Amino acid sequence: MEVHHHPQVEKKGFKEYFLEFLMIFLAVTLGFFAENIREHFAEKKIAHQYIESLKLELINNKNIFKAAGSFYFSQLPAIDSVIVFFADKKENDDLNTMEHLTSTARTLYAPPIDKSAYNQLINSGGLKYIKNVSLRDSLSEYEGLIDGFQTYRATINAYLISAFPDVSEIDNLQALTDIEPNSQRRMPYPELSSKERREMINFYSIYHVKCFGYIHVMRRLSSVNDRLLKMTEEELDVN
Repeated sequence: MEVHHHPQVEKKGFKEYFLEFLMIFLAVTLGFFAENIREHFAEKKIAHQYIESLKLELINNKNIFKAAGSFYFSQLPAIDSVIVFFADKKENDDLNTMEHLTSTARTLYAPPIDKSAYNQLINSGGLKYIKNVSLRDSLSEYEGLIDGFQTYRATINAYLISAFPDVSEIDNLQALTDIEPNSQRRMPYPELSSKERREMINFYSIYHVKCFGYIHVMRRLSSVNDRLLKMTEEELDVN
């Protein structure tokens, strides 16, 4: 009967076990660091893309703020003239001029302020890639100013329509929409009572205040925009 002998298994010494452990540990550690490095560069690339998009949006908005401020400023002389016409009881002296002035004064303009890059940055969690705390804080201030302007604009336009119910019976309020001033000849104004005349003057005085408020907001937005643009360029240089 043949006897089978089990092969002798050579026992490893402590040094050999330690060396195997060390090799496995180093392999895992190097893999971990390699993954961290890969993620780091991926995040830097993402951050650069977000900030580059934000920079382009800020440049575009800078031009919009300037154009909007100029538009609102250009309405002030027309508003002043309309108020003087009503105060001096000369609203029917030159109906063509009066139509042009009132239409210009009442033309509503909603600046197409873009927040798509900012919203993408927020909604995607990309804000964490921005290391500059001042830039993050200024972005929050910037959004607040834009939202505040849009809310104020909607509120005051609704107020102008609702707070002066008699104006629609006296004047053509077609221009209380986002349209260009029309040049159609208007019918003469009816003979106004003292109360009606005061209401017309107050109505256009609110437009005057509104334009000054819009101009102030556009200047503030432009200032914050310039600061953000400078910081985004610095952030791009870092990234």
